[in-house]
Amino acid sequence: MLRDKATVQQGEYEVVLLEELVPEEHLLRKIDRAVDFSFIHDLCKDLYCPDNGRPAIEPELLFRMLFLGYLYGIKSEVKLAQAVNENIAFKWFLGLKLTQKGPDHATISANRVRRFRDNNIAEKIFNEILRQCVDKGLVGGKIFYTDSTHIKAKANKHRKVFVTVEETPKEYIEELNEQIDLDRKALGKKPFDHDDDDDPPPKGGKQKAQSLTDPESGQQSREGKPDGFHYSEHRTVDSKNNVIVNVHVEPANVNDVTPMPKILEEIENRLGYLPTYMGLDAGYHNAATAHLLEKNRIQGVIGYRRHTHAQAHYGKYRFHYDFEHDVYLCPEKQYLYWRTTTREGYRQYFSDSKRCRNCPRRQACFSASASRRMVERHVWQDSLDDIIQFTKTAKGKRIYDWRKQTIERSFAEAKENHGLRSARMLGIQNMREQCFLTAAVQNMKRLVKALFFSLLPPLDMSKPLPPSENRGLLTG
Repeated sequence: MLRDKATVQQGEYEVVLLEELVPEEHLLRKIDRAVDFSFIHDLCKDLYCPDNGRPAIEPELLFRMLFLGYLYGIKSEVKLAQAVNENIAFKWFLGLKLTQKGPDHATISANRVRRFRDNNIAEKIFNEILRQCVDKGLVGGKIFYTDSTHIKAKANKHRKVFVTVEETPKEYIEELNEQIDLDRKALGKKPFDHDDDDDPPPKGGKQKAQSLTDPESGQQSREGKPDGFHYSEHRTVDSKNNVIVNVHVEPANVNDVTPMPKILEEIENRLGYLPTYMGLDAGYHNAATAHLLEKNRIQGVIGYRRHTHAQAHYGKYRFHYDFEHDVYLCPEKQYLYWRTTTREGYRQYFSDSKRCRNCPRRQACFSASASRRMVERHVWQDSLDDIIQFTKTAKGKRIYDWRKQTIERSFAEAKENHGLRSARMLGIQNMREQCFLTAAVQNMKRLVKALFFSLLPPLDMSKPLPPSENRGLLTG
């Protein structure tokens, strides 16, 4: 009976305004007020023919539609097109009439492939939203946090082949070679031959798994991480309001520290400056990263990590380094002196074999086949030691502890609410589009907070942390 009555009522004509059907407090209303989307038309106008063919769908409408998919975690463009036609708030956000249908899912796909594929439009949109955040004073620019997260590729982990890949030289290799040559000159040794025309490496080089479904993804094999093919998003956020200031995408089999020089370059290009402090987790605990930050006049704040060593013998941490005299001191208070520097950039410190012969800790210190102990120290280890020392200060602990309120929260929000757990499409270009648009909608929410709500309280550098928050900050 009730159904029959409702059917009669729903069949009657009504005069309604779409504007009245969307609540004032709806998120989409707030985004529409807080964000200026008019730039999208100018950004895309050169990609359309001005005087030929049928009138094109306004690019702002297409991207507003994509923003809805990322805001509400709708991964399928078919379901997104369906949701637009069923959701009144979605129609209002797109500027459609109540009975007007939205663009078909094929329209979005066709525009992506034919018009937006090679133009980095998603990155340009992210840059403009970031600029609006900067203009409203949401970016402090003093403390940044960088970290990476894995994103599952659309690839079956069992469908793969193993290929031989050529190792790409690190970006800092020339600078490292210069330092190595200076070291060897100081020791009176002949510098290494760094000629790029050396004979190629022998066959049977480094083997890597390559997906047959998405060859541009990388197989993740790190301890504690899920197996299979993934991408890595390297994200940088500002500490003031958790605004995302940079996004960088790599296959998951690329080490986290490898793209750091490129990340700093991208940050400087987007903002025009680099931060005063940069917080990184223990995965970035290495001398090359420390030197890179020091060279760019950034005070690093990096979580401590004790590197692995042979369990049968003393680890390097048992040997104390005397910076003033450039020597190591063993547990028996004997000196290890710098004798040479390797091609990889490690200074090797050796003990006196005569003293080691009768040492009571000889068996615990090194193997029976060796006659003395050797300890290695990277040529840029001083930079890392300075960062470790700063990170252990009260100020360093406060900066490091704020990671969980910023970068960790940003990744959790992206995965829980915006569908960043898995890739929507194949290939690194499509992955970049997904990551940039996800970051863009997250920054839109920061703009909404700036307009309608109070933001996160800024990190107070003078306020001490409660004792419970000081525990375990520097453990890897």
